[in-house]
Amino acid sequence: MSSIDNNRNQIQADNQPMTSSYNAVQNTSLDAGLTPGAAPAPDQRAEMPPITSGIVDSSLETDHTVAQITVARPSGRRIRMPENLHTFESFKYRNYRYVWATTLFSSGGFWMQQIVIGWLMYDITRSAFLTTLAMGLDALPILLIGPIGGLLVDSLDRRKLLAGIYAYQASVTAVFATFVILGSVEPLHIFIYIMMMGVGWVILDPARASLVSTTVPGETLVNAFALNSLGFSVTRLAAPAIGGGLLALVGPGPALVIEAILQGLAVVAALAIQLPLAERAELKLKTAVSRLVEGALYVKSQPVILSVIALSFVPPMMSFPFLNGLMPVFAAEIFETGSVGLGLLMSSLGAGSVLGTLVLASFGNVRHKGQLIILSVALTSVTMLAFSQVTSIYMAFPILIASSVGMMVFFSTSSALVQSIVPDEFRGRVTSISMFSFGMMPVGSLAAGILAQRLGAPTAMLVASGVVAFLLVAFILNSRLLWNTK
Repeated sequence: MSSIDNNRNQIQADNQPMTSSYNAVQNTSLDAGLTPGAAPAPDQRAEMPPITSGIVDSSLETDHTVAQITVARPSGRRIRMPENLHTFESFKYRNYRYVWATTLFSSGGFWMQQIVIGWLMYDITRSAFLTTLAMGLDALPILLIGPIGGLLVDSLDRRKLLAGIYAYQASVTAVFATFVILGSVEPLHIFIYIMMMGVGWVILDPARASLVSTTVPGETLVNAFALNSLGFSVTRLAAPAIGGGLLALVGPGPALVIEAILQGLAVVAALAIQLPLAERAELKLKTAVSRLVEGALYVKSQPVILSVIALSFVPPMMSFPFLNGLMPVFAAEIFETGSVGLGLLMSSLGAGSVLGTLVLASFGNVRHKGQLIILSVALTSVTMLAFSQVTSIYMAFPILIASSVGMMVFFSTSSALVQSIVPDEFRGRVTSISMFSFGMMPVGSLAAGILAQRLGAPTAMLVASGVVAFLLVAFILNSRLLWNTK
């Protein structure tokens, strides 16, 4: 057998869902009412899952004939699952489960970092400007060296690359936690730490997106990216509340130690991914520029991808920096609460993310992806407007939940749409180009800090919501391409 056949068989084995008991129930229900040797109806045949027993008897298949397999009928009433509910479909694939685990652990560390850094910077400086700048500075390396990360992802073993970057981030966090515990942290140290962590995100995001796309079938991409966002969202719900409690009880140092441990667990999960080695173009310095240009020309030739990338600049510039970056300011100055209250506010964003991703994952392969992308940005704008007007922390919770639903649906759907178009050899470079939008977060953080410092946090949020609405209307009037994309 050729090496190509070996690789193809290995991919099928790795991605084969482990559903033996499930298949037994399904095959029983499908066989009910059929006579021996009769073929199932066309609609039943389409829904029939493969039989995936771990032991195959070679006597079952001879001379291109297949012996009929009798499956024992389970006793008791059958449980009928809704046919159109696909919430956890991608978890059937082993490698995807480990990719998802890396997202879960690293995101837990990231949200722990967000609340610790936000509170630590504001506690040291009492400056809305420096606080929002610190919370968005980790995206600056994406703007400066983002394409290099995509080139590395398209040239090296993505599994080892992912594990190596998680190990790097765990080491950096452990060193910074030591400085915090010793009580020798200044604003400059915080900025250096955030920048060093941001260098890792240049490679992590395109590597993880590429692995998601290669561990599930194409028709499952929306579900896979929604569940990937769910891992991000679950930790966004839990980690800020836990981090807020740790800040109140033991201070920021131990919280950072937990972040480093979570990043270490992400290393273990990444190394557990088993994919066949793929042939990739050798990474050479003299060809690096031409390969980057090749990726840019491919994006230019795809108008749908260009439209998604153009619209994706809006949330990182005008939504994330204001909702995340100004949250410590709202907690301290508007709602007059402490670190526990800040953790609950950030967890409300996580609750919305969980809700949005579960609903999106349940729909399976969404047809009108372009319309969903545009409507999700509109929802974010409306909720930002509402949040700028509230003075009660209890009213803030449902508004933040709705706002986060919009943002998570936007990023999950747009990622799935782009990855469904891009061939595997371009995944890293195209993802890094689409990540340029996140590189604009420091610009948004700068604007949020200046506006909040001069006009107050509520007015800054009001202005940002108006800008999002204006940019969305201008985008729709300029082109209907994305709205009509399925």
